[in-house]
Amino acid sequence: MAKTMYKKRFENVFRVAKKLTSSSDIGDVLEIIRDEAKTSIPQLQEACLLVIDPEAEHYTRPLHCAVEKKRINCQLCKRGRVTVARALNKGASAMCFLPGNSTEATVPEGLSEIVVPIYLEDKPLAVLDAIAAPGATLKERDLIVLQDLAELATNVIKNARDHSKMAKAKLTLDSMLKHLRPFVPETVQRIVEKNPDEPELGKRDMEVTVLFLDIAGYTRMSETQTRGKVNFIIEKYFSATLDILYAHGGDINETAGDGLMVIFQGDAETSSVNAAKSALEIREKTLQINEELKTRFPPVQINMGINSGIASVGMSKFEGSSGTRMTFTATGPVTNLAARIAATAKNGDILIGHETAKHVKSILELFERGFMEFKNVSEPIEVFSLVRSHKLETKAE
Repeated sequence: MAKTMYKKRFENVFRVAKKLTSSSDIGDVLEIIRDEAKTSIPQLQEACLLVIDPEAEHYTRPLHCAVEKKRINCQLCKRGRVTVARALNKGASAMCFLPGNSTEATVPEGLSEIVVPIYLEDKPLAVLDAIAAPGATLKERDLIVLQDLAELATNVIKNARDHSKMAKAKLTLDSMLKHLRPFVPETVQRIVEKNPDEPELGKRDMEVTVLFLDIAGYTRMSETQTRGKVNFIIEKYFSATLDILYAHGGDINETAGDGLMVIFQGDAETSSVNAAKSALEIREKTLQINEELKTRFPPVQINMGINSGIASVGMSKFEGSSGTRMTFTATGPVTNLAARIAATAKNGDILIGHETAKHVKSILELFERGFMEFKNVSEPIEVFSLVRSHKLETKAE
């Protein structure tokens, strides 16, 4: 007898489980489980599944009534039932009701109603309420069927709750990342996306071209213009450079009030050409904005310096009493010289080092600026310009 019952239970659960795979909607799945109670126990008049989890609104809809499909949410007629309330107060085990609404501690024959509470740990999630048709009765084997269905519903609800929490956490994380992304270099984003678990952020030597640019006269501008106007000017000119830099593969690494450090990766020729073309386009854009704003603000000059070579690229860690800060950057003589060259540029000039010039001279016109001496550089460095004249220019009509 027990073996036969076990077989029937297995076949019933397997049949229901196959049906559940037909839908990914949690509401549909719960309705399938509820409706299977009437299919498995033909003598039922009603089979109701009340989802009472306060978090249910985040992962499912109110269920449609099993008797009147146009109605939704069994709680409208079932939540206040004495049998349901008593079962919920009792805890996770089922309650069996005899005709006349009395209960028995054991499971006798001739039951009129079986209520199976569904709990997760100590929190009630739902109630499966089965009521026999008039003149019909429920037996112990029916209780076992209902308990199996309640177990399936428990797993479905638990999985839906977990998925909802994960989706909410992901949404929160995505929202945070959306706000943080502008502060994270594109290179770091690509590395993390490629291998989120173990991103390769350690430093390694590689070929780069480094571009430094700064707005000339920033200090004087800050003294003579209101803070709002200064912010407008800086954002106007720097915002115009972003699309240009990204289009040529530039990675904005560091920002100051009046300057940017940009890293171009790739082979020596590619990174050099991309940096040089970016600088020329930024200069052209600057002249356009100067023309656009000439009746409101004095013209702005953006000085730039470019240098190419092998640099140590990766994360640099800075530890202090207030905590640890990490930044993705390129370090070494190549970067230092690029900064020195940029500091030498005047009146909107674009100066480039010898290595950069070597890789761009075949496609871009260069103008000699001679040999220059730089602090902490032992030998004079031959410097070229991408600009014919380093005097202040305005946009040609």
